[in-house]
Amino acid sequence: MLVDFTVKNFRSFKQERTFSMEASSIAEHKTSVKTLGRYKVLPLAVLYGANSSGKSNLIKALGCMNRMVYNSVKLNETDFLPYSPFALDESSEKQPTFFEIQFIKGEALYRYGFEYNTKEIISEWLYEKRFGEKEYNLFIRSHDYIEVSRTRFAEGIGKDKLTNSNRLFLSLVAQLKGEKSIMIMDWFGYLNVLSGLDGEGYAGFTLGMFYKGLEGVEEATAFFKKLQLGFNRFEVRKSVFPKEVLEKAPTEFKDRVKEGKVVDTLTSHSVFDDSGQVIGEKMFDEDEMESEGTKKVIEMSGPIFDTLREGKILVVDELDAKLHPLLTRNIVLLFMNPETNKHNAQLVFATHDTNLLDLKLIRRDQIWFAEKNACDSTDIYSLVEFKDEKGNTVRNDRSIGRDYITGRYGAIPFIGRTS
Repeated sequence: MLVDFTVKNFRSFKQERTFSMEASSIAEHKTSVKTLGRYKVLPLAVLYGANSSGKSNLIKALGCMNRMVYNSVKLNETDFLPYSPFALDESSEKQPTFFEIQFIKGEALYRYGFEYNTKEIISEWLYEKRFGEKEYNLFIRSHDYIEVSRTRFAEGIGKDKLTNSNRLFLSLVAQLKGEKSIMIMDWFGYLNVLSGLDGEGYAGFTLGMFYKGLEGVEEATAFFKKLQLGFNRFEVRKSVFPKEVLEKAPTEFKDRVKEGKVVDTLTSHSVFDDSGQVIGEKMFDEDEMESEGTKKVIEMSGPIFDTLREGKILVVDELDAKLHPLLTRNIVLLFMNPETNKHNAQLVFATHDTNLLDLKLIRRDQIWFAEKNACDSTDIYSLVEFKDEKGNTVRNDRSIGRDYITGRYGAIPFIGRTS
């Protein structure tokens, strides 16, 4: 499970800022909190902020770190790294970007991070803290010098000379079959970062899930029924083309048809007689019949139920785009309910939907805000950390949604401000 993520000097993040999924000591919704060893971890967090406040950049930072870990072994020595420093001062472009992530895998807390610029990995580190033990470093890197723990990370011994200046040591050791490094790389494979505005990254996964009848289809179908979206079931079929059409089609298209990659997406609707009794059903093309919101729910169902079944971490920017507030609320409930979230899955998303600012639904430490300071650098803070001008924290009987709209917690646009 994700415990926290720290970023510095990336896009709108100038100073070091940490986003945490570790539960505070507050009492609400205790049954939703996941306990692993002595750690108490949240299954969900929601990020609010005005447009251009930097909430999307936090998600981009997570995605950037994840891609760097996975793509590092593919780099040539002269390839540039995805360096995008804070651009609104005179010094940041000369400083490295900093990423660090803490997560629980098995019975240990791992802390992994690195600093880099456009040409090289400047530093890299990996620490392990077994439950009930103190934290030990597995390796520490400074430029080309890498110090490896002989007792706790023997798989990394002698690999330092094989590491190019722009490649991550962790990824290299994993490529060379290091057992612990592969395990950590596998965790990064459980971290999925998506855009709720563009279904290209996940719609294909969902179609494949339904077409092949993979695990998750039954749960998704029951979820659709509960939401009363207007159709009885969702079906994916292999497209059928007349012989004369296929004979004239390009070879690549014929291959796609043969492999089942050209499909029809259909929804079934009840057919009624004049007295309102159901007398049958009719199948419709999903794109033609269903609303954009319904299509979004269907497309998102693949990664949502895969995350729940496998105990993964799903991070989505603008999850609520095209969705009715009740649909978003029901997605939140899937992760908050221990009965539907049995495998320590986590959901993190950015939204403008103030209907979710409801302490009957989520906890104060699950609500995060992003806001720019006077130098246009992003700050992030949770509701449980917020204190008003008198130093008072937010009580759990406040009307959070109303307070947010009136600007009590910051992180909202000042429409019409002239100075």
